[in-house]
Amino acid sequence: MEGELKSFIKVFISIMASLLYSYFIASKLPKGKFRFFSLLPIFSLFAVLPLSLSTVFLTGTVTFFITWLTTYKLLLFSFNLGPLVSDPPLKFPLFALIACLPIKIKPKKTDPDYKNLKKIPNPKLPLNLPSKIVIFAGFIAAADLVDRLRPNVKLCVYSALLYIFVDILLGVPSVFVRLTFGGVELEPGSNEPYLMTSLQDFWGRRWNLLVSNSLRYSVYKPVRAAMEGLIGPTWAAGVAVMAVFVVSGVMHEQMVEGRRGATVAAAVGGGGSVDVGVFDGHRRVVVLSAVLEGRYFCKSS
Repeated sequence: MEGELKSFIKVFISIMASLLYSYFIASKLPKGKFRFFSLLPIFSLFAVLPLSLSTVFLTGTVTFFITWLTTYKLLLFSFNLGPLVSDPPLKFPLFALIACLPIKIKPKKTDPDYKNLKKIPNPKLPLNLPSKIVIFAGFIAAADLVDRLRPNVKLCVYSALLYIFVDILLGVPSVFVRLTFGGVELEPGSNEPYLMTSLQDFWGRRWNLLVSNSLRYSVYKPVRAAMEGLIGPTWAAGVAVMAVFVVSGVMHEQMVEGRRGATVAAAVGGGGSVDVGVFDGHRRVVVLSAVLEGRYFCKSS
């Protein structure tokens, strides 16, 4: 455990050094290819950082927060887009927190992005963060009882646990930032995914909204813009949807492989292409349903 702590400290120092470089040096370069190429070494470093760790929790957390989210945010930052771009510029502490944590500041009314902000209604199941933590802890304490349930019931319980865990993971950083930087309004991490009406509704409007937003600007829009001149706007939207699911599936696969390489992952076993297969199936369903209904994911956003 002491060796893992030392490895994590090295990873933390590497992340902070990378963000200092991005904030004080890369940000001074013109947006576009110059800033992008200046950040390429950072992207490469973030891709291999999880390999320095050996426990499932730290490996998965660094992969999700840094290799995935921070990389996407810095990618958008290189083109002067995304949550790291603000007028006036963010101070470094807030810049670092937004870069590393699954949070996004809600745009001000004077911000051009404010008109694109979708208002999320009050939840139909009003569970706050403390109640979710209590429920999650209760399920963990009753793990033996859960294991005795029927397979289908157990699957439903684990699905609910996954939702609660991810919501806690997204909620705790938000509380920390609100307490540290008073007056900062943050966008919610999810929007009651259990009320989804379709896969398109689930992935685009309800589940893990920060990741959906990052994929929209870093994958969907560039692919759609690049393909429109070749195959027209209708098919370009479908190709862009498929590209989003491919990238998301690959990132989930990287998280699974990182966990599998951890010291306690020997008991996990199984194949390594589950996530890519699941996302491949989902993208086919989303594109097919969109074609049949005559609309597309992220149609105009």
